[in-house]
Amino acid sequence: MEFDSVEYWKKRYATGGNSGSGSYGGLAEYKAASLNRFIADHKIESIVEFGSGDGNQLGLINISKYLGLDVSPDAIANTGKMYEHDQSKSFLLYDPDNFQLSPEVSAQLAISMDVILHLTEDERFDGYMQNLFASATRFVGIFNTATETQLATMAKHNRFRDHRVWISSKLPEVKEIRVDMLPESYGYPAETGFFYYEI
Repeated sequence: MEFDSVEYWKKRYATGGNSGSGSYGGLAEYKAASLNRFIADHKIESIVEFGSGDGNQLGLINISKYLGLDVSPDAIANTGKMYEHDQSKSFLLYDPDNFQLSPEVSAQLAISMDVILHLTEDERFDGYMQNLFASATRFVGIFNTATETQLATMAKHNRFRDHRVWISSKLPEVKEIRVDMLPESYGYPAETGFFYYEI
């Protein structure tokens, strides 16, 4: 049976799992620092995140208005409770196979952090990228390991994809305006970093 990325994450959060090591510790702090600099430099007031997860990473981000989308009902319920007293943050269930673009699901900056790695199906990856860029009014930020070279041993829910190949093919007019590469000391592939695009 083919691997189903949506069902994997639904089950993971339903059984008490979290967003993974990338949303905690030093890597989470690095991503937040990069994102907060970009937000400040470009006076960003709103973010929509595709793959908001367990909400731990969100606690490090400085933004006036935030909308988080996730495929897991449990993740959405838990983050809603976590931030129930913060009116600047809201969360919606994301159905990747039936997503409808709307003004409510858009922001100046659309972000994807450590999600592309988990989109093992080609059709879901293509739809995700289309939705991500269509929801941004000014910029898109993608934290990803931008390579097609797989490790010798990969978890079934992981697959490296170079998102730049998709962008150059589907949205050649989009400009890459900044890249914050992750230092080698973190132990990730050299192509890992936060990539920013102007719509």
